[in-house]
Amino acid sequence: MNNSKAEPFITAIIPTYRRPKLLRRAVLSVLNQTYPHVRVCVYDNASGDETEEVVAELMQKDSRVKYHRHSENIGSYNNFNYGLQEVETTFFSLLSDDDVFVPEFFEKALEGSKQYPEAMLVCMPTMAVNSDLRVISGPHEVNYMKLHSAGEALTGVINGSIPGKWSGILFRKEVRDSIGLIDVQSGPFADAGYVMHAVARFPIVAVPGIAAVYVIYQNTTSATVQFTPIGETWPGWWERMIGAIEKDETAPAFARSKIRGLAYPDFRRMASRQVFYFLGEKRSDLAGQAAAGLKKCGHSVIANLLKAAVWSYDNSAAIRKLLAIAVGVKRESTQKRRDMLHMKYGHLVEFMKEL
Repeated sequence: MNNSKAEPFITAIIPTYRRPKLLRRAVLSVLNQTYPHVRVCVYDNASGDETEEVVAELMQKDSRVKYHRHSENIGSYNNFNYGLQEVETTFFSLLSDDDVFVPEFFEKALEGSKQYPEAMLVCMPTMAVNSDLRVISGPHEVNYMKLHSAGEALTGVINGSIPGKWSGILFRKEVRDSIGLIDVQSGPFADAGYVMHAVARFPIVAVPGIAAVYVIYQNTTSATVQFTPIGETWPGWWERMIGAIEKDETAPAFARSKIRGLAYPDFRRMASRQVFYFLGEKRSDLAGQAAAGLKKCGHSVIANLLKAAVWSYDNSAAIRKLLAIAVGVKRESTQKRRDMLHMKYGHLVEFMKEL
């Protein structure tokens, strides 16, 4: 491993909880960057397993690794915030313990920052794989480096045409200094809220390439939060995220005026998607919860229609059979699409097998 004595230029923040083997892979993905001047800060949420021993072994081999263990579990976003408060370097990055950085991420991101020093965020595409390292979501197409002024990239980041996943972003420390920490009261979407606020406030540069690979497991937050039954707390989460931008007078006026129209979710569509997903998974209990949650969000008409759909599923074998057929067709189509994605992009994740 590289034991560079140069002053760290980038701090990689990796919170962790009871994933020692995956954590090791995440840390190695930082240490193996083609740009060597990094500090890897691991923040252990009181795992109580072999996590500390795994990190100690890495620290013995490479002095760029730092470790802190909390005395109790303070929660995922609070753990990210703890790491954010400790950043002293010019740049920082955020990485979940089950994901990895692509080896050239920092090098390519710094090229973008050098070309456009006014950019406070360097945004690069990410991709997703399953636990077998099969590609399930390909990267954005970024064909050339492009600078976006403050707020200009909001629409693209929200609709997905501009990379906006935070593991694919190299942040300048000024972002933390200006907008503060992650709002943990924004619920499980707080990471998106943090990125939206930063993009609304600062210029960004989008850079071609691949920054990071998300690994989607069925029991992880990234895999399940979208299909946690919608409830009465959801509008409050989004109000906090949107309100933070609307009230930020240092952000451009046009960004503050349009953020609500861009970002506020259609809870009716979200709940409908959830209900039929849960029914396809034979979980009518969760489907009923999503319908009930939508009603608590103030959408009674659609909620009652969804409740009727759940009732019909529970009481009609014919409807259950038709839905099962539809689910089978959709799964087959999804698998074909993912097979094509893996054929196209699978070579880009081969490096993960060596970590």
